[in-house]
Amino acid sequence: MITLYTWTTPNGRKPAIMLEELGVPYQVRLIDLGNDEQFAPSFLAVSPNSKIPAIVDEDAEGGPLPIFESGAILTYLAEKHDRFLPASGRAL
Repeated sequence: MITLYTWTTPNGRKPAIMLEELGVPYQVRLIDLGNDEQFAPSFLAVSPNSKIPAIVDEDAEGGPLPIFESGAILTYLAEKHDRFLPASGRAL
């Protein structure tokens, strides 16, 4: 199971769209930026730069894996599920 830490921002929506496209089960934890929840110690353990979005993949090889920054999350999910990236070389 993947936990998505996010808020209602454009970058915060990108991983949710990817997870929906992949059909991967996930749960959402909202991080209220207006109330400074991004600075809570529990969230900083997931995203040390205190920014959303972030995910924790509980099923990752080697145990729970936190990933932060939307580009890193999208790349990780695409590689893990072997979708949305070219097999090799330049995409045409």
